[in-house]
Amino acid sequence: MTLFWIFVDLIPFFVAFQVQPPALGFAIGFALALLICLFQKKKFGEVTTIIAIKVFYFFCGFWVALLFPAFRLLDFTQLFMYAILAVAATWSLCIKKPFTLQYAKKVVPAELVSHPLFLASNFWLTLIWAVAFGLSLICSVLFALAVISGDTGVMLVNIWNILGLAATIFVRPVVKHFFLKKQG
Repeated sequence: MTLFWIFVDLIPFFVAFQVQPPALGFAIGFALALLICLFQKKKFGEVTTIIAIKVFYFFCGFWVALLFPAFRLLDFTQLFMYAILAVAATWSLCIKKPFTLQYAKKVVPAELVSHPLFLASNFWLTLIWAVAFGLSLICSVLFALAVISGDTGVMLVNIWNILGLAATIFVRPVVKHFFLKKQG
């Protein structure tokens, strides 16, 4: 169920980048992100950091696409996507609301949400993804600047994402082990 909510937050990207002209795509992305934001606020009482940043991103992207139509904003889709994810993950850690926790709270019983093991696991998961997204962002920037080829950039981004996914699988058991060891 957690993956479903993550997918919902990605819908504005999937739709907006398929629509031409870009100004219209960004307007639709903004509208979708805003609707998801309002839905999250009403249903869960809070908005995920990722969707809040996307509302801002699509709003700004709309104005850039509208005012500077010759600028090929969509050429930087991967860069913007990883920038949003890296900023959202890092920001969520700074405000002590790990973005993985924001999704996990939607699908676990309320009594588990405040458990120290659950909180620690989500801190480490978010930190891992912040690093993976940050490394993917660096690869995207290097590709955008033509320092590395598109194939190399995509391969490296996929490697960081696979390592992030693998680390995600191992975080909970490792954190649980250290938590239980600390508890005695």
